[in-house]
Amino acid sequence: MRKSGRGSLIVGLTLLAAACAPAPKPIVVAPKPVAPPPAPVIPPMPLPPGGAAVTMKIPAFGADGVRITPNRNLTREEYIWHLRSGINVDALNCQGPVWGEIAQNYNRYLQVHKARLSQTNKAVDAEYVKRFPRQNALRVRDTHSTDLYNYFALPPVRAEFCDKSLAKSREIVAIPSSALPEYSFGALADLDAVFINFYNAFEKYKVDIVEWNARYGPRPVVQASAPATATTVSTK
Repeated sequence: MRKSGRGSLIVGLTLLAAACAPAPKPIVVAPKPVAPPPAPVIPPMPLPPGGAAVTMKIPAFGADGVRITPNRNLTREEYIWHLRSGINVDALNCQGPVWGEIAQNYNRYLQVHKARLSQTNKAVDAEYVKRFPRQNALRVRDTHSTDLYNYFALPPVRAEFCDKSLAKSREIVAIPSSALPEYSFGALADLDAVFINFYNAFEKYKVDIVEWNARYGPRPVVQASAPATATTVSTK
């Protein structure tokens, strides 16, 4: 009987100890980390074609939808002379092993078509005198010629223009002088296309940079204005 009592006492104490023991802490499972959203990919900021200045001005479109360049609405003789001017510019600006041939071909062109070019020069003089009767017509022509040379010397298209001029300088020495008017019309259009394509690309750049700035450009910082203070007016 004593053993049974002692056993009962031990069981009771064991149960009491178990009842007094602290409850086990629940196991906390940490949530899986949520990956942050991917950073937005910002495309490179558009740049002007050919490294042109962002502020450069380009010719507008005429009423016919064609850009107004110095090489449009010309007379038959002016087409010849403007082509000569374009190749002349590149004979000076396009040097080196690739384009050095232009100067050689240009000098040969002047010799092959010497008589026809002299006739053209006199005809263009006469056209200016008729066109500007109340002005110094030849001075006006000199001014237009300077503008034309500057037009052909546009730096952003130099490489492409030199390539085109090289091809034209090879062709022009192989044609008879009688074919010079017709050839000059088409060849000048080919040269002018280099500039028109550049102007179109620059127009696209202006649209692209506005869109890029609207989406990715820095936002202006708006500073909060200081609260207005009441003004006390003395009644004394």
